[in-house]
Amino acid sequence: MEYRLLKRSELSLLSEIDRKEIVSEVYYFRNNKLELVNEFYNIEGWDLKELHDYINRLQDIYDRNGSIYGAFDGERIVGLGALESKLIGRNNDQLKLDMLYISSDYRKRGIGKNLVNLLSKKAKEVGAKSLYISATPFKNTIDFYFAIGAKVTNEINKELYELEPYDIHMILEL
Repeated sequence: MEYRLLKRSELSLLSEIDRKEIVSEVYYFRNNKLELVNEFYNIEGWDLKELHDYINRLQDIYDRNGSIYGAFDGERIVGLGALESKLIGRNNDQLKLDMLYISSDYRKRGIGKNLVNLLSKKAKEVGAKSLYISATPFKNTIDFYFAIGAKVTNEINKELYELEPYDIHMILEL
């Protein structure tokens, strides 16, 4: 597996990541705790409008000097992780982990963890003490972040919460 920073011209490679997933459980944050609820979603691929919006978001991150890594199996992209460049948080010492996608056939192989480690290293280089993660509430996603040491945050970023109120807002100390 090769990991490298992506060029702006490569950001549309996101479309080649196979995001299919069957979801049977979703977390909700209610009454100051996580609740696991049975819900079923069959994600078969990218919604084209959402994909277009995500590629535009990646271009904005790139243009603001954010970091976007790709994981490649030969010539094929199988993972992508993006890190914002603007420090946020009460102490201005957090960076937002903006996006993390791993192709379905490549999950549970350490690729997500390796991408987060690369982004964490970049974040430390600019003085961040933690990553802020607004994570899709699917059980597999949240369990992944817990497994790498993230915790539900005590200090919700109001702006990010308003964008994604159903996400689980987490912090990963660096």
